[in-house]
Amino acid sequence: MSLEYGCLVAFRILSTVFVQNGYVHPDEFFQTTEIITGDVFGVVHDRPWEFNKDAPVRSIGLLYGIFGMPLYIAKWIFKLYKIPWNPFLLMFVFRLVTCAVSFVTDYSLYKICKILKLKSNRYLLLLSSSYVIIVFGTKTFTNSLELALVSLLLWKVVDSMTVSDKVIAAENEIRNTYAYRTSITDKVVMSRKLRLLPSHHFSHCLEIGTILAVGTFNRPTFLLFAVTPIFYWVSRGFSKNDDRFMKIFNIRFIVLFLCTLPGVFTFILIDSFYFEHITENKASLVVTPLNFIKYNIKPSNLAEHGIHFRMTHAIINTPLLFNVLTVLFLGRLQFNSLVKIILNHHYHLLPNIFEVNTLMMANVIIPLFLLSIFPHQEPRFLLPLLLPIVFSTSKYFSSHYMKDLKCLLPIWCFSNIIGFIFYGYLHQAGVTPMISHLFHDIKHASNTYVIHSHTYSIPVGLLMVPQLNESLLYTNQRHIKVYDLGSSLDPDALYDTVMNISKHITCKEELAVYFALSGPLIKQFESVGNVSSLKYTKNTFFPHLSMESLSFYFTSMIDLLYHDNNTPYYISLTELRDIFSLVLYKITIKTE
Repeated sequence: MSLEYGCLVAFRILSTVFVQNGYVHPDEFFQTTEIITGDVFGVVHDRPWEFNKDAPVRSIGLLYGIFGMPLYIAKWIFKLYKIPWNPFLLMFVFRLVTCAVSFVTDYSLYKICKILKLKSNRYLLLLSSSYVIIVFGTKTFTNSLELALVSLLLWKVVDSMTVSDKVIAAENEIRNTYAYRTSITDKVVMSRKLRLLPSHHFSHCLEIGTILAVGTFNRPTFLLFAVTPIFYWVSRGFSKNDDRFMKIFNIRFIVLFLCTLPGVFTFILIDSFYFEHITENKASLVVTPLNFIKYNIKPSNLAEHGIHFRMTHAIINTPLLFNVLTVLFLGRLQFNSLVKIILNHHYHLLPNIFEVNTLMMANVIIPLFLLSIFPHQEPRFLLPLLLPIVFSTSKYFSSHYMKDLKCLLPIWCFSNIIGFIFYGYLHQAGVTPMISHLFHDIKHASNTYVIHSHTYSIPVGLLMVPQLNESLLYTNQRHIKVYDLGSSLDPDALYDTVMNISKHITCKEELAVYFALSGPLIKQFESVGNVSSLKYTKNTFFPHLSMESLSFYFTSMIDLLYHDNNTPYYISLTELRDIFSLVLYKITIKTE
């Protein structure tokens, strides 16, 4: 391991576990940690629709294996040493796990390079310097797990291809050696040598089958990334005129299918028990990938999550994630040369389709095309393209190419620094520090109400408020309720929400309601508060950038620059800081 790669490894670990507060997308909590936290600690949590018991579209098996088991172990250790839990420690455990999972991609790339007898340093440096692996790859997304699983699959397929090539080359050499020998002794010797060759038809079959099962139940979209490697696995090690191709192709496919069945049945049973489809009174099986596919093939369902232009992945998301690598990959395809070869009928000059380089390039193009068929397109869906696109473009970062592309490395470094700062430190970055503040502030409160607007959903499980126990009905139990006002700040709606909460309190007490709001809207809210005679205190959490409030940032900055010229310098800086913060108001209401 080179010093540069070691530094990037240390940087990834430290920035992921201790520093990053960036909140990329609600699914990094609500499809993974929110469920596990609620189950392990028995706390109030927001269980999304994907995990409803009637027709769940997400499997619980891998989540328990990746996040549940480490959390149970940490819970036992913390109990043994009497360490109290808090949101930071909870996120620390999850981030430690996801950071470890991210290195599966590094190791897979290293093994691929070793198999192909390539120097791995350049490949690993390019991979580990990408903000995709540092930020997206270490978040608690199911997409991050998908990235690791696709990387493992590519490693096993490349190894199988290499083994087959070596065995086929040895077999051809033996046959050529004895091709013109007609004696029985020579034929017997040739037969013995051929039998001594290692079997290669089903190499890594069980591992690949298991990866397919795990990947499919993690995210059924895994199949779109797996279709190319699987084709290469079943069709490897044949010459163009081999009449055994279809027979062995079919046998390999059937054997691989059989190898996926133990994993498939295991996940089906786990999900069926977890979602209570198998109980003492009833027994039915739940197949979450099938429910996922049924849900997503309906355009009306996808419309609820947002409809995007079909070329969003290709034109926007791919450059957003991989920046300059996208341009290098397009150059690697050499469209002009391919067109000339085809037009001139020089088909012998076409690249070998069964090479590893072709596999990697195909495993970028084909999944990208298949994912673009679906109208709901988010950047994180493309995370599994990271390893193949890095492998395909790393040659441009060699000293030979860098002589002509002197600006390449600065552009790569600058774009990844920008991506790392934006998604790792700015984007919705006030939410998790706010949760840590709330955790301590509501520790002794019996009733807590949290309203938020123009910011991502709050993962209430991190507050670790115990669920209500009906058997302890007359004891003092904590209660928490979260209200999401979406991306609208209607003064009447806000005031009505606060007043409706106060009506549910029967005893005379001071009711504390928390309201979280993006910085550029605070002046509007405070004017509403003054009109409504709301009493409040506020805390700010800097930095915080909410794309849901993008237009308000522009108006706030213009207002600050052109209408506050007479204000003191330090007040302008304070207001500027507030604009790029998440503000938490504690509204106090005296109930009757």
